[in-house]
Amino acid sequence: MHAIAPFLASINHKTESDMFRGMTTFVCDNCGHKFKGMDIEWRATVLSQPMKCPNCGSYHTYPNSFLGLNKSAYRNIWKKMDEAHETPKSRPSIFNF
Repeated sequence: MHAIAPFLASINHKTESDMFRGMTTFVCDNCGHKFKGMDIEWRATVLSQPMKCPNCGSYHTYPNSFLGLNKSAYRNIWKKMDEAHETPKSRPSIFNF
């Protein structure tokens, strides 16, 4: 928590472009780890940007909810993130020997 204190202090002022909404509990879909993370809006929606799991490093995370309804909404976000981070080396090629 102390590592993000300078970041939080720098965004303490409010502007129309602030996207930081506070802290929330996230759940990792990969390993099930629950952790606190920054609640940053995802592309001007009510959804939160997935945070990196400190346990396994996966970005397949979502805010914890009472009924677990968030998981289905985040599957599409994870797919878009995975496609955006896919590198040419990770794609199969007939030229890789």
